[in-house]
Amino acid sequence: MSENTQRVQPYDLAFAGTPFESEHFPLIEEDAETRQVHGAGPAEFLMAAPVGAVLRDILEGEEGTAAEQFGPLLYQAYHFWRFGHQVFALDESTVRALLDDTEPIGEWQLTPPAPAGYIQLPRNLVWSRIEEDARPEPVDGFFWTMLGENDAEKPPYARIDLLLVLGLLPGRPGFSVIPANADLPTEHGHFGDLDAREGGVDFRNVLPGGELQNLYALVNTAEVLKLMSRVFRRLTQDHG
Repeated sequence: MSENTQRVQPYDLAFAGTPFESEHFPLIEEDAETRQVHGAGPAEFLMAAPVGAVLRDILEGEEGTAAEQFGPLLYQAYHFWRFGHQVFALDESTVRALLDDTEPIGEWQLTPPAPAGYIQLPRNLVWSRIEEDARPEPVDGFFWTMLGENDAEKPPYARIDLLLVLGLLPGRPGFSVIPANADLPTEHGHFGDLDAREGGVDFRNVLPGGELQNLYALVNTAEVLKLMSRVFRRLTQDHG
């Protein structure tokens, strides 16, 4: 299932070998231990004093859009660090099979392969855009954080928080991100059987000429959640 994992990782670009790992993340973890809020969602996380201090230092003078993007990235990066930098790289044949499969999953309880990590997709296979009128960018993958209500590594789970990473290209200094968050559904226990794209086929290409390479696209949050569910189910089958 795995392809070459030596690609540049978004976490490494923004956080590896920086004071985040040596100072900020340990302070955030210590604060969470003291307040016993290790299962906090993004809103509660961003209200913590050490997190607020980091955001003020990093984003001083920046406009609101920078804070809106960096806050969810910081949340995901902290949990990625906390749970061991786990990356699951998927090869092209696996992703095509997951996106082309129309067979319903049925009843299945959504279960993550780890409380937090990063799913790396094949290069230039899946595309999306940060806004409707923005230029499409290739989806590198997505971060997830899904914490158990009582024990971070065990069910029951209440919610899933995702962060899509776009435009991670050689020579480009940064990347784009799109948050996708949801409470877990009670029906079927997952999002893998959604009819996600109204009036169209889920994951169908939207790039001019992209059909010649059989490319895919994510145009809404429902498609992101559907992709995540199918990926997680495949990973838990392979490793369970």
